[in-house]
Amino acid sequence: MKIQTMVILLLCINSVVAENKSYNANIENSLWYISSSTPIQCTLEHPIPRYGQAYFEVKASKNVNLDFILHSKKVLPKMRLVTLKSVPPHWKPGSEAYTLGKVKFHQQFDGYVTRQKAWRMLSELEDGKYPTFYYQDWYNNDQITSVGLSSINFLKSYDEFNNCIDQLLPYNFDDIAYSILKYNKNGTKLTSFSKKRLKMIGDYIKHDENISVILVSGYSDSYGAKYRNLQLSEQRATSVKNYLAQLGLDDDKIQVRGYGEKHHVADNRNVLGRMQNRRVVISIEREDI
Repeated sequence: MKIQTMVILLLCINSVVAENKSYNANIENSLWYISSSTPIQCTLEHPIPRYGQAYFEVKASKNVNLDFILHSKKVLPKMRLVTLKSVPPHWKPGSEAYTLGKVKFHQQFDGYVTRQKAWRMLSELEDGKYPTFYYQDWYNNDQITSVGLSSINFLKSYDEFNNCIDQLLPYNFDDIAYSILKYNKNGTKLTSFSKKRLKMIGDYIKHDENISVILVSGYSDSYGAKYRNLQLSEQRATSVKNYLAQLGLDDDKIQVRGYGEKHHVADNRNVLGRMQNRRVVISIEREDI
């Protein structure tokens, strides 16, 4: 009787295991490659056969950052609490898997891991282990599905990824989206500070294909003739456009406008106020990604 009971239990366990699904690349199809390598973004990709695509992504920023995105061909119809484990490869018998943490995969969105957990995943891959997600699969009657990253062929692309990260700009789009340049009395020449700021803007925009328009608006104080002040504001804005074009930016995207004495931001009755009003404002617009 005991033997029959054990056999039935083993059959049940095997049946449950058989119903679970596992997605990961094997030694024949494990592929890692760099899909984006610019001063504003580095992306390391890994296809997961029959499941989708995995991405590690770092963007230009003041701060160190890393995002991991797990894209499934089937969107999640429900939010899931997912267990992330580090699984040893099958050729290392005796090693045990251990939990790296819990993450939430939200309904209708790709799986997303960020900051320290994402860096930890890279570290586990570097050590030859397989970061693997486990969750209840709505498409599989809520059985446990596992989705793993393979460390096979990882190291060469990982070195390239780190080299790309080392070349990222230390600022992002938000840091250059809005700028104000100041001018001397009756002046139209760019200051050394203005040139440095424009160089910073140019270095970023050259690599961002989503920039749609660069608005350059010139202004003056209210001292002198209105028409002369209008000319000064237009000349100031044009000098900015010319400098950006020299840096290699597409001048078709640069729109210039002089407003003369309009839209003052400070009191013209004192020196400091007039200095604030003699300005060029650069506003950069970007298409939604």
